[in-house]
Amino acid sequence: MDINKTRYDDYLDSRLEELWDMAQYIHARPELAFEEKEACRVQCEFLEENGFEVERNLGGLETAYKATFQYKPGNLTLAVVSEYDALPEIGHACGHNLICTSALGTALETKKFMEDNEIAGTFIVMGTPAEESGGGKIKLLEQNAFDGIDAIVFMHPTSDTTRLAGECMSSNSIRIEFKGKSAHASSHPAKGINALNAANLYFVATGLMRQHCKSDLRLSGIIENGGKSTGQIPDFVSIKVSLSCFKAKDLEDYTEKVRHCAEGAALATGCEVNFNIKPGYLGRVPNETLSEVCRKELIDINEPVMEGMPFDYGGEDLGNVSRVIPICNPYVTIFPDYKISNHTEQFRDLANSPAGKRCIQVSSKAMARTSMELFQNPEIVEKAKEELKERMKDE
Repeated sequence: MDINKTRYDDYLDSRLEELWDMAQYIHARPELAFEEKEACRVQCEFLEENGFEVERNLGGLETAYKATFQYKPGNLTLAVVSEYDALPEIGHACGHNLICTSALGTALETKKFMEDNEIAGTFIVMGTPAEESGGGKIKLLEQNAFDGIDAIVFMHPTSDTTRLAGECMSSNSIRIEFKGKSAHASSHPAKGINALNAANLYFVATGLMRQHCKSDLRLSGIIENGGKSTGQIPDFVSIKVSLSCFKAKDLEDYTEKVRHCAEGAALATGCEVNFNIKPGYLGRVPNETLSEVCRKELIDINEPVMEGMPFDYGGEDLGNVSRVIPICNPYVTIFPDYKISNHTEQFRDLANSPAGKRCIQVSSKAMARTSMELFQNPEIVEKAKEELKERMKDE
């Protein structure tokens, strides 16, 4: 089927002001994890008004939704993912107001294509809360909300040159508690068991451990509670630890190494130790098959794109999804001059500027064009699924 995609880009352009108005509305009303009631409401109402069937309270999450369009039944189900939570104090400094409206733009353009060309299949918008804190996508995975989806497209704003995302980090948060015995530090030190000594030994041990780990290891920690006074042997010390690396299997190995360091420090000082792990997000598994489709579409709309699929040291709960469903994850620039940091006032302001509007336009077109290509060539999705299986063998 020979489709003139420019026709559907023009349709997106005709709807761009509506999308930009919504992006600015959401930007002006930042809502934190699982509290995104207004952002969720305006998206759901917009999608219903434009012919999508919307399921609210998806997976038992009040601010999650699933919007579905099907021209006629088919074998392929594609989805675009929407995010819309903000950061504490600084608001939409990660540009999630652009992510959600780009998802809506993708949905509009893809739906128009499906209707005009009588395309069999299903297109879904997945509204996912709490990316910044809480892992909404992970909770939805656990509730089987992603079941039946064959491939996913998802945009994130960035700076420098637009790229197709490669790997990112898997992470754990760890809390270590050393329990000793209090005693007067001057008159009866021999009667005490120093929990702070255990903490110091832990940091020495993990420092020496680094030599025997790969270069992507990121390990940091702070002492949250280091004692009450210099005249008293500290009987309780807690440490907050952040641990991350690219491969999930390495994360498991490093977590055990850190545990051994904590247990060894406790043994050496006579303390008891509690070691509590809070799983973070798993790293993104990139998909070259889908990414190359999107790369061609970005180039066709004159968007400069980096070579390859560059890795980054961040993390996102899409990583968990990418391990069960192949993803296409373009990072579209809102500041092409050079690299700047997300989660800053500068990035927040750019997400509410003409550069943000352009990001919605480019992202929507690229993801919709990619979806059109996949609907016309479902064998690409099958190839992407095979690629995912191969990549997971190394995870």
